[in-house]
Amino acid sequence: MVMNKTIIFIFTFFLAISSFAQSGSKVAHTIIGKVVNAESNRPVSYTNIGLEGTFFGTASDADGNFELKIPEDFVDKDIYFSAVGFKNKQFAVEKLFSKSFNVIKLESKSYGVGPVDVAAQNMVLIRILRMASENIKYNYGAGPFNMHFDYMAEKKVDGANQNTKKASVLLYDGAGYSNPSKADAFKSRKYSVNEVENGEFYRFAEASLNLDELLELDWVRSAGLVLNPALLSEYKLTLESQPTIDGKEYWVIAFSQQVPTIEASGDFYATAFSGKITINKEDYSVLKIEGEVQSEKNNRQGRGLAVGESNAEFYSDVNYSFVVDYKDLLLKDITLDKTYRYKGKAISEKWEMDMTRAHTNNLTVIDNRNYFAGE
Repeated sequence: MVMNKTIIFIFTFFLAISSFAQSGSKVAHTIIGKVVNAESNRPVSYTNIGLEGTFFGTASDADGNFELKIPEDFVDKDIYFSAVGFKNKQFAVEKLFSKSFNVIKLESKSYGVGPVDVAAQNMVLIRILRMASENIKYNYGAGPFNMHFDYMAEKKVDGANQNTKKASVLLYDGAGYSNPSKADAFKSRKYSVNEVENGEFYRFAEASLNLDELLELDWVRSAGLVLNPALLSEYKLTLESQPTIDGKEYWVIAFSQQVPTIEASGDFYATAFSGKITINKEDYSVLKIEGEVQSEKNNRQGRGLAVGESNAEFYSDVNYSFVVDYKDLLLKDITLDKTYRYKGKAISEKWEMDMTRAHTNNLTVIDNRNYFAGE
């Protein structure tokens, strides 16, 4: 989408240059400034800026800065500023000529959760999610870096505790969030299990650490599922609430699929998929992702894999929920709870990854994935 904005701007600029050439107009003034949130003074990225009734326009950059050359034929026009989540602002362009640097303050706009046109609200929510996806590379840390996690896994069989595993996991991310995609996340993220409590290890027959499935839930890193603009048309979106958290305003957008697809749910056999995502109104950063999935069955090696016709070793009646939190430009924690039936027994499992430290200095470079503790 960032590229799309660039293409739109280049196209607009080309049209503007063409009109210059045809009319012989000269630049009367160059307006330089910055667009900020009126309440917090934080920059408003990618604000649409233009002269009313013309092809002339530009957009603020990631830091809210902009520059627009005004031809002498257009000095009597109005200039407008428009950004998702903010009220439009428009006034005579001449008002900006007297200052060498203009600060344009936009007021937050609340999208009502009452009776509104569903199609119109859906378009607004799609745009918010697109902006969140576009701004991942600006809102989160670029690699390389190390992240240290406390890992815990619990398992119950027919209601009885079977085991609890704890470990310390070290993750190396060579690219960070600078190039968010599923392929880059798999290629750039490697990890090792540094220690396991009491020296107990998972056996292959018992199960892996399930770290890949947990990390796949970091949709910000993969720009996946509801943060993949190409998939947004597959979801039903609603604005659930607009809370203030730690002094900042957020949108909470609920999403669901009536008929889940593997591309949009990540589960090959999903029969129900819903959740919600919490997005900061100022910079479109993601604070939290929550989801619930019901699935007919799961391959033991991963929810996104099919089960072969001759394979009787799979989980059935699968239900799971997850929560992914972000803080200080990075993934903070992931929790996954799952229940299913296997070989006639009711199984419940819970996995947690809690990030305790991250750093970019004195890096430990890891070149593989430690799927099983004790490898």
